[in-house]
Amino acid sequence: MLTAAAINSFKAHIDRTIAYAKYKIGATYYQAPIHKREILSDGRVAVYFTINTTGAATIAEVQLYDTSGQLWATKPENIEVASVQNGVLYRFTFSIQEV
Repeated sequence: MLTAAAINSFKAHIDRTIAYAKYKIGATYYQAPIHKREILSDGRVAVYFTINTTGAATIAEVQLYDTSGQLWATKPENIEVASVQNGVLYRFTFSIQEV
């Protein structure tokens, strides 16, 4: 059985290893910096980034990469952005638990 210290180490590893995000609009991927990381009160690890668009667009996919440029997480999306919006705040959350 994993101890609380082991689970906290996994959370810390996620926090320090995720380096940047990418999002896909049309056929093009755009890179975005991670601007906030936190461990939520329920124990999940959250990573936030902003998706900036220059007008109406559909965000088709979001991704997270580690410090060596390897893809860590990917999620298909269908987020419609109106032309009057400045951007979208996106949050990935990770729950670490022993099963």
